[in-house]
Amino acid sequence: MTSAEVLPTEANRLGEGKKPSLTVVAAMLNERDHLESWLENLDWVDRIILIDHGSKDGSLEIARSQPRCECISAPEGEGLIEDIRSLGLEAVNEGWVLVLDLDERVSQGLKEEITDLLSREQHADGYLIPFRHYVFGHWLRYGGWDDKHLRLFKSGKGHYTPGKIHADAVVEGEVESLEQAVLHYAHPTIHDFIMRMNRYTTQSAEVLANGKPGGLRKRVRLPESRWRWFQASASFFWTRFIKHRGFRDGMPGFIIAFLLAAYLFVEQAKAWEFARENSR
Repeated sequence: MTSAEVLPTEANRLGEGKKPSLTVVAAMLNERDHLESWLENLDWVDRIILIDHGSKDGSLEIARSQPRCECISAPEGEGLIEDIRSLGLEAVNEGWVLVLDLDERVSQGLKEEITDLLSREQHADGYLIPFRHYVFGHWLRYGGWDDKHLRLFKSGKGHYTPGKIHADAVVEGEVESLEQAVLHYAHPTIHDFIMRMNRYTTQSAEVLANGKPGGLRKRVRLPESRWRWFQASASFFWTRFIKHRGFRDGMPGFIIAFLLAAYLFVEQAKAWEFARENSR
């Protein structure tokens, strides 16, 4: 019997057991220092899509020279990372998608868990993945950093809400959780944190000024009250440093709790500034 004569039932049987493909989608902006190790960490995936939104350090040229990378150029500017990722999701029409930033790595345990997951039939449409955060080179075990994010889902099942900053994907269907972690090397330096804080608070200012939920806490803008702003920032510090025992992470735990409290204040101040400038 030739291959052209394979019966339908036999063809179905031959197709059984074929592992669905896995595509990694990531937004990229000036990631030359991270790109090589990030690609090495993903030598087991089937496809990589990078959406570059204005790199000036040669990142895009390096990525294009890699046979495994498919590169998309997004409009340069201050677009939200979630909106940029969406451009990559549109290019995936089969298998599964893993969203992974350039400062994130798949642990060996997570690699094995995902590989095993894709080798068998799945009833869930998406998976929450635990994150292990490293800030200033220190693994933050406390302070409320033991979170999960929806980063793995079937192609066509997950999307990001346009204009919503710091938001997880929304998955149509059943969602379950994985056990192993993504390693997130979030802020290697205080300078890096402040640079990102400046960019993200500027992005969220318009959303908050227009009375919509957003920003660090995904809540609406606070009233224009010096006491309320101070109280909200102090409460955020207390929650991270005391309630969630961030003090057990030593000086890195103290610094990041203080910087997050400052982040909340800057966010409110920029929303106030945006509203004032656009009311004239």
